[in-house]
Amino acid sequence: MKLILFEFIKNFWNTILCKLFNFQRVDVKIKNIRTFGEARFMKVKYYIHSDRTHFDLNVRLIRELNSNHLIMNVKVRVKPENSKEYVRFFDIRRINFCDFLTEYNTNPVLKFMFKKTINISDVILCPVRVGNYSMLNTDMESNMSPGGIQNGTYKFFAEIVEESGEIAKLFALQVTSEMFVVEVESNNNEV
Repeated sequence: MKLILFEFIKNFWNTILCKLFNFQRVDVKIKNIRTFGEARFMKVKYYIHSDRTHFDLNVRLIRELNSNHLIMNVKVRVKPENSKEYVRFFDIRRINFCDFLTEYNTNPVLKFMFKKTINISDVILCPVRVGNYSMLNTDMESNMSPGGIQNGTYKFFAEIVEESGEIAKLFALQVTSEMFVVEVESNNNEV
C-alpha cells in the first residue's frame, strides 16, 4: 500500500505541474478489452466508448463472494514504440481484496485517486453481495503522468482469485491501450 501511495503522490505532483505549466500530456486510446467472470458467480460485460478513451465495466454477481481469501493481482506490461516485445512496467501481487476494499472505502487519498477516473456504482464491501456493480466512464488518461510513460502499447491486467483452491480465478480484466506523450502548447488549455 505504501508503494501505491508513493506512486499516487508522484503522479499527482507531476500532473499538477503539467497542468500548471502545460508541458505535456498523455494521449490514451483503448485498443481492446478482455474480461473473464467465473460463470457460476458472475456475468461480466464491458463497453468501450466511441472516443476510445473511456470504458464501462458491468458485473452482475449471481452468487455471493463470501470468502475471506480473495486475492487481487495487478500488473502492467509495455511494448515500447518500435519494439516487438512486452516488458514488465509494474507488478503488484497478493493484495487482499477485502482489505483493499476496506481501505478504499475509508481512505480519502485512495478515493481521490480513483474517483477522478472510476465512477463505482455502489460501495463494495466483503462479503460481496449478489447484485449489479459498475465502473462507468473509466478514464485511463487522467491517471497518467507524462514523466513516467514511454510511448507504446500497454496491457493492464487485474484479476481476483480465490486462494483457498475451490476456484482458481473469479474475475479478470485486461485493457490494451496505446499511450503517447504529446507536447501541449502553452496557450492550450486541454490538459
